[in-house]
Amino acid sequence: MLRLPLLIAVTALPLLAQDPPGVPKPRPDLRDSTTRRVPEPPARRPTPRAVRDTGVAAVVRLTSTPFVRDQTLLGLVLYAPSFAVTVADRPVAAAAAYLVMAGGTFFAAAEISRTVNITEGMALLATRAPIIGAAVGAATQYAISGTHDYAPGVFVGSMLGATSALTLGRRLTPGAAVASVFGAEALAGISVATMYAFDEDYSDDRGRAAIGAAAAVVGAQLGAMYGSYSRYNVTAGDVQTLWVSSLIGAAGGGAFVANGHPGHKTTTLAVLGGATMGILAGDRLLARRIDHSRGEAGLVGLGALAGALMGGGVAVIVGSSDRFNGATAGLGAVGAAGGVWMVERWMGSRPDAGQRRSARLTVDPQALALAAARAPGAHSLVRFTF
Repeated sequence: MLRLPLLIAVTALPLLAQDPPGVPKPRPDLRDSTTRRVPEPPARRPTPRAVRDTGVAAVVRLTSTPFVRDQTLLGLVLYAPSFAVTVADRPVAAAAAYLVMAGGTFFAAAEISRTVNITEGMALLATRAPIIGAAVGAATQYAISGTHDYAPGVFVGSMLGATSALTLGRRLTPGAAVASVFGAEALAGISVATMYAFDEDYSDDRGRAAIGAAAAVVGAQLGAMYGSYSRYNVTAGDVQTLWVSSLIGAAGGGAFVANGHPGHKTTTLAVLGGATMGILAGDRLLARRIDHSRGEAGLVGLGALAGALMGGGVAVIVGSSDRFNGATAGLGAVGAAGGVWMVERWMGSRPDAGQRRSARLTVDPQALALAAARAPGAHSLVRFTF
């Protein structure tokens, strides 16, 4: 009799050990106690090198690369040769001076780009200003001494040009920087050509050199003002199109004197007048109405060249035995103008963005009254903001 209850109790023990219905059953941890899950490492933080490669620093470094390249090239063809001729009079010493200056230019430019924020305007001006400075230095030295030893003037002028570009070009836009170069070259050329036209005996070379050097310095300032304070936006491409329009105008002016045998005065003034009118027309029709990039300005130049070739070719085909005459120059100028029009039409409408900065001159009446009453202290009478 006791065996039956004992058998029932033994059979019921496994059932009693089970969880009641409705209670979630925990899952057994079948992992071996010796096997541990290795935690994932934290996200790797960027190294300082990676941080420097992103953001503003990378942009500054990328924009400084053309500056270093251009300055190195200038060192090879401008700084180093003029320095070597200036400081040495023997071949071995001159070669050593050349190598030192050529290599030192690269390291100097790299150090400057590392410590100075080279803007696009500074880079553009620093590439062209040393060349203009070298010409101004050589012309000034010749005007003073009358000798043809230009090396010291070229070296000093190129160094002053590069320094001026890095110091005075900080606030210049790319358009103002290129306009400064254009102003220096255009005004110097106009001044020298005008003196040449009225110099009957071609003897005043030193006077032309002095006038050209002074005109280049003044023209650089006027060009920077044109690019900075015009009522319309002036881009670097806009200034490049002015060279195209000036050449078209010069060809048109030459068409009036190509026939016959005019004197050098008539020829020079005709070409010079046409070039000046071309600059004014380019400013009115191109720079004022359309914003050009540098690439678009290159296309405008190619269109003008293609149109001039076509116009000159037509004039040669239909011309008389004297192939290159006024008709050749005139049709070449007309074809160049037509090529510019076709390129502008092909590139589509790109209206001018308008003035980006404004200049204002204000007078403080209170400061004037205090100054008139001789009140002690510093009084700001006039304020110029831009």
